Amino acid sequence: MRRRLAPAAMYPAGVASVRTRMVALESGLRFRVLETGAVAGPPVVLIHGWGACVYTFRFAFEALARAGYRALAFDLRGHGLSDKPVGRHDYETRALIGDLREVMDRCGLERADILGHSLGGSIALRFALVHPARVRRLVLVAPVGLTTVPLHTIAHLLTPRFTERLAWYLPPRWVTAFLLRGAYGDGRRLTDRTIDEYWAPSQFDEYYVAVRRLLERFDWQPLPLRELAKVRQRTLVMLGGADRLIRGGEGAANMIPDVSVVSLDGAGHLGIEECPDEFNDAIVRFLKDGKISVATSAATG
Repeated sequence: MRRRLAPAAMYPAGVASVRTRMVALESGLRFRVLETGAVAGPPVVLIHGWGACVYTFRFAFEALARAGYRALAFDLRGHGLSDKPVGRHDYETRALIGDLREVMDRCGLERADILGHSLGGSIALRFALVHPARVRRLVLVAPVGLTTVPLHTIAHLLTPRFTERLAWYLPPRWVTAFLLRGAYGDGRRLTDRTIDEYWAPSQFDEYYVAVRRLLERFDWQPLPLRELAKVRQRTLVMLGGADRLIRGGEGAANMIPDVSVVSLDGAGHLGIEECPDEFNDAIVRFLKDGKISVATSAATG
């Protein structure tokens, strides 16, 4: 029987270029923060999605470091190796926005480029609206917040509260593999190591409670178009042409005043790791130049 990866074996184990530390916030919660690249480089903060962890950004980390950036990512509360509170209000939208602000404070970042994937995209977008002076440029990859997410409703219905008592057994590895294959545009790109990395945090009972309560307490609804029109930052929205979870977000994305929208054919919801060359090339070009001229491209590899 396959066992979950021990915490010491999880990413970035064995990657000498990535620095890891635990950061304590005012709440007392501790967050795992990863950092790579030149300390004096322009900072980029990356925020992962629901049920994920910093492993999502392993390829983006490499690309940003090569381009001269100081890249930082952290496990959201309840995820990865960060603390996992189980209070009723611990997974409300404002709590996660507050975590991003405090992590930036603790890392000495007054202002940074912010990249959010999926749920992290919603956090990044809402943070930019609440704290506009702290965001230079905004990158939203397959973001929640532009369109409805039908899977959220289905997942919520399939995880009633009593299932929290079975937390250690949920999800088994095959469920993690099934969900990841659905999140990839081409499931053949999925590796055993990737399944193990995404499955590993479920060794903590509080992880299941956390991801379930995020379904219940976070605001998954699309932002009103009038709010999108208030975004001040130059923004890149990256969508996957084969994304089964986030569909039809182009119209809302174009309500952001200074936006570039890129759709990659063949990329799924996790296209940022499934087709890393295409995603990372677009991200680095945007952060350097502030614009992306190509509206649609093909994902290969």
